[in-house]
Amino acid sequence: MAGHSHWAQIKHKKAKIDAQRGKLFSKLIREITVAARLGDPNPEFNPRLRTAIEQAKKANMPLETIERAIKKGTGEIEGASFEEVMYEGYGPGGVAVMVIATTDNRNRTTSEVRHTFTKHGGNLGSSGCVSYLFEKKGLIEVPAGEHSEEEIFEKAVEAEAEDVQTGEEVHLIYTDPENLYQVKETLEKLGVKVEKAQITWVPTTSVEVKDPETAKKVIKLIDALDDLEDVQQVISNFEIPDEVMTRVGTQS
Repeated sequence: MAGHSHWAQIKHKKAKIDAQRGKLFSKLIREITVAARLGDPNPEFNPRLRTAIEQAKKANMPLETIERAIKKGTGEIEGASFEEVMYEGYGPGGVAVMVIATTDNRNRTTSEVRHTFTKHGGNLGSSGCVSYLFEKKGLIEVPAGEHSEEEIFEKAVEAEAEDVQTGEEVHLIYTDPENLYQVKETLEKLGVKVEKAQITWVPTTSVEVKDPETAKKVIKLIDALDDLEDVQQVISNFEIPDEVMTRVGTQS
């Protein structure tokens, strides 16, 4: 998970920029709509929806916007009908890439994702071509400045998490996907500030990218996919050594 962790630290910084650009609202609205459509419209009985609403409130989204997104998901009011779609493909250097999107027009989103892969030296594959290289996990992000490494490890163990990875920007706590929200709530009761919680995919094997130019192309592809309006998550199994990452820079 080393490469995944390293990229997660970079993406944590990028998320702050996205929030400033207003991209965050669009992604959160879609997540709320999909969560309401796939589960109970009452957040008390729908952990995914409850977490999405919490994230929206942290981003200062107006309550009326949140309620409207829920009603769109349940069909109470007219609006785009979003569905969750997963794409799989390969990037430069043979790295595996998975893209999770929410869309109201699958043909449009597929075309945009395929074009982005091709433009940045990758190719969109068929369903199942790389997903076997990943396993589904719950992922909880905790601001690094709030808790020491020892404290996070202790509380993660108490909350029955599976793994913890620490970094300068954020601590990453991994769980069984079925226990994500239970672990999240336990951590919060233990005084841990949770910044984000989601179901994601974690690579079981990684591809080391040693060439700086290839590394730069991989990062540009991941960035470009993540910038697509319909895309919620981009996951890859690349691992870039620190010395190479230093040469490439983290501005992407």
